[in-house]
Amino acid sequence: MKFRVVKTHVAVMALIFVGIFVFMPVIFYLGELFWAIPLSVLLWLFVIVHMVNNCVIKSLIISENGVKHIDLFKKYEMSWDEISIVGIGYIPIKAPGRPAWICLAADGVSCPMLNARMVNEKFFIIHHRKEVEEAILMYWKERIDGLNGPSDFEVLTKTKKRLT
Repeated sequence: MKFRVVKTHVAVMALIFVGIFVFMPVIFYLGELFWAIPLSVLLWLFVIVHMVNNCVIKSLIISENGVKHIDLFKKYEMSWDEISIVGIGYIPIKAPGRPAWICLAADGVSCPMLNARMVNEKFFIIHHRKEVEEAILMYWKERIDGLNGPSDFEVLTKTKKRLT
């Protein structure tokens, strides 16, 4: 089963936000800032490629063989035998109701604080959704750390769970 890394509504909002910047060259033209037009076009192209990659192309494929992380620039793969932990974590932002993420790691311990730059050949993350959770549980026979109770990290540090 193939899932985009970010939720659909997040992707739509991000792409709409980037779409607004299409008008930057027009604004520079009307303001007679001709030198800024090529720079704004290049910047917009860079941002749109980045956003399309993160919001549309970047995905996780969950199958009986393991998990594949695919984006425009790289492709990683882990078998279920390589994965040592599946857990719930959060990307630290200063907003109430921050969304949970599911992380799959080949080594290490579950950590509730995640960063999108942490993704590599041994660590994948995806927005938590019920259908992703169900797909993982079809092949992962152990518990998802932090899903229905405190994570191992929270028990060790005696911190409280924030969201699920």
